[in-house]
Amino acid sequence: MKNIFKISFVLSLMMIVLSCDESVEEVIYNGNPNENRTFISFPANVYNLPVTIDDTGSLDIILNSSTLSSSDRTFNVTLNTDPEITTADPATYTLPSTVTIPANSYQGTLTISGADNGLVDATIKQIVFNLTGLSDRDDIDNDEVIVNVFEVCPVPDTYLVGEYDLVDSNGNFPTEQVTVSVGSTSTERVFNTTFLPGSGVDTVLPVTISLACNVFNLTPDIDITVSCTGGNPPYYILTSAGASNSTYSLASDTVHTINYTEDPNASCGGTSIQNFTLTKI
Repeated sequence: MKNIFKISFVLSLMMIVLSCDESVEEVIYNGNPNENRTFISFPANVYNLPVTIDDTGSLDIILNSSTLSSSDRTFNVTLNTDPEITTADPATYTLPSTVTIPANSYQGTLTISGADNGLVDATIKQIVFNLTGLSDRDDIDNDEVIVNVFEVCPVPDTYLVGEYDLVDSNGNFPTEQVTVSVGSTSTERVFNTTFLPGSGVDTVLPVTISLACNVFNLTPDIDITVSCTGGNPPYYILTSAGASNSTYSLASDTVHTINYTEDPNASCGGTSIQNFTLTKI
């Protein structure tokens, strides 16, 4: 196993537990909401927008606030227009120009729509954006949000669901039994396992497999901020295999092999295509 180190962070932004209890309100505001900073955050940095073949798709992203306001709070949604960063065709998605947290609410919703238009396929394309227009008392913990756009075909809700034996080709995951379930969309499958077992930085996390049209995508990346350079970038991650992605058939639900790219940033040596196999029990 490679000598992998984990970088430690002191978190400046903490998850606020929302409550209707008035005593909790006083703790959040410290008695005076006008004297406190507001922390704005999305639950994650990376999201998936699956677009059904010859049809559409939709993604709701929640925006959280640590404080309440008696009036609506509206923020600008700014697209990164660098074509090497936002790679999705503009004809395949609609990104709102603003997102609003309604008055007396801790949350707002940003809805991104996708359309196939004959331009989306199983290859992941990205929409990258951030929020601007924050007040002087606002802080945000997401520099940019990434949305993966790709084509999906309908699959039965029982396909690739249940108990499976997991075997990884290069020790990134342990050999063990896992429970695979439907993810946040009907074409996602998720299971929990240990990343880098026995390395000293091993971490239990969810692994998400996206079922594009007959193609397995590993998305989002497996990234726990570790490297072979004393915890400094570039980081050791697992990501989609791209053109080397493996395929599936609805005719069989017994054995599934999912290819992925190991260490695309070359943190610990050379980049390679690896895989893990799920065998139905």
